[in-house]
Amino acid sequence: MDSSKNIFLIGLPGSGKTTLGKQLAEQLGLEFIDLDEAIIERIGMSIPDYFSAQGEGNFRLREKETLHEICATLEGFVMATGGGAPCFHFNMDTMNEHGQTIYLDVSPGDLALRIMEEGVENRPIFKSYDQQDLIQEIRDLKEMREEFYNQAKMKIRDNQITVEKIISNLSS
Repeated sequence: MDSSKNIFLIGLPGSGKTTLGKQLAEQLGLEFIDLDEAIIERIGMSIPDYFSAQGEGNFRLREKETLHEICATLEGFVMATGGGAPCFHFNMDTMNEHGQTIYLDVSPGDLALRIMEEGVENRPIFKSYDQQDLIQEIRDLKEMREEFYNQAKMKIRDNQITVEKIISNLSS
């Protein structure tokens, strides 16, 4: 497998992994894969429902299995991972071995604004409907996940990350 054509986008919820991933895949002529959608397809229910029925531990195992299966069978893709995917079962190592990992590092304040605009109910990991509380929740989550995210081969820190910026960084 030519894993040099695989790109994994990682980062906190709301950082633009799916939106930018679709655009990036189109620009590069690669397949777009949303890891969460691939898991939903396999388990036959929403992730929040699976979390409730089977618990986070079982979900994280399914996530790892799905990631490994995709890496073993496909090449030439852009993948938007779930925000927690890099933090469990050495998934970050797997992604680094199978392609280019890019951490989309967006400030907690900007993430809170995006999440509030989309609707907090669309992000079940967050409980706060107050912007200041949500910013703190995001800071806490970032602190917990940062050691994994920082293992990415590339980090783009910007509140207005564009496909052009990602492609420019890939080329350099």
